[in-house]
Amino acid sequence: MNSTNFFNPNGDDILNETLYGANPTGFVDFNRPKYKWSTNIYDLMNANTWFPSEVNTSAEKKAFEQLSDNEKEIYKLTFAQLSFNDSAQEEYLADFRRLATNKIVKSTLTLQMMQEVNHSKSYAVLLDAAGNSNEVFDLYKTNEALKRKNQRIADQFAKYIEGDSADGMLLSAMASVNLEGIYFLLGFSYIYVLGDKVPGARDMIKFISRDELNTHLPLFANIFKTLQKENKISASIIDKSYEMIQEAVDIELEYGKYLIDNYSIMGLREELITNTVHNYANDRLTKIGLDPIFPKTNTTYLQKLVDKHLSMNDVKQNFFETNVTNYAKNSIDFDDF
Repeated sequence: MNSTNFFNPNGDDILNETLYGANPTGFVDFNRPKYKWSTNIYDLMNANTWFPSEVNTSAEKKAFEQLSDNEKEIYKLTFAQLSFNDSAQEEYLADFRRLATNKIVKSTLTLQMMQEVNHSKSYAVLLDAAGNSNEVFDLYKTNEALKRKNQRIADQFAKYIEGDSADGMLLSAMASVNLEGIYFLLGFSYIYVLGDKVPGARDMIKFISRDELNTHLPLFANIFKTLQKENKISASIIDKSYEMIQEAVDIELEYGKYLIDNYSIMGLREELITNTVHNYANDRLTKIGLDPIFPKTNTTYLQKLVDKHLSMNDVKQNFFETNVTNYAKNSIDFDDF
């Protein structure tokens, strides 16, 4: 490896370090960010660092054993899938980070990698407390629907990550928008539907969902928009972005339909799940500066459940009106990055 990867005195001025294709000096200077959103998100990620030990899982085994058979299967298959999402994302981020040439964005991606590992650890802690860790983590070996969803997500991740181009990087960012903004959400919803029946799982998902939706999704939404702004992204690449989110919707609805068809629990119906996923997909498209393409419906019950639990301690604050010590461990509104 060339030493300029570490120290490059002839590199670009720090304020000229673009997201892709720059010649960075090697220095990380948080006092001179090219993108204000990168330091905002980094600071929020850092301030909201949490650990699985903060969640009380002492009663999880008893709580799990009191669930109905269908609820137990929803619980296990949900955590089996969520644990894959975080494991895959941590590996993907390591590859995606190599494509970025802005040092602060790279630093923010590094912090996200730590958080994804923390999520994986949280699943291990929770499922160990519930007494079904090995069973859940091995479900992909025996459940074809779970295996198919995981494989389709992995295929979408792998398709563009090797591309050394702004186009390839943008489509790789789109894969992460799908992961953070589509593939997690029904899983979060299922645990919130169980709610007080599994307080350990519910509270662990509160922390994880806050990370995914308050920082990880905004990070990749801004990466997508910045790449589009700084590079000549062709219409065909934008068309592929639409194709990717359509595929993500299909993947999520296929698995969601499998769960409710086979393990029906109160309030979960196909129409509700379809409307929820379509609404989320439209919102993600809007966040990355593209037009919504899915049927629009009113905010669903499942969306309201997710929004409710994003508000830690029932407090919501605007990031731009509070300092770090005030917003730590609370849900933040990101109205505009």
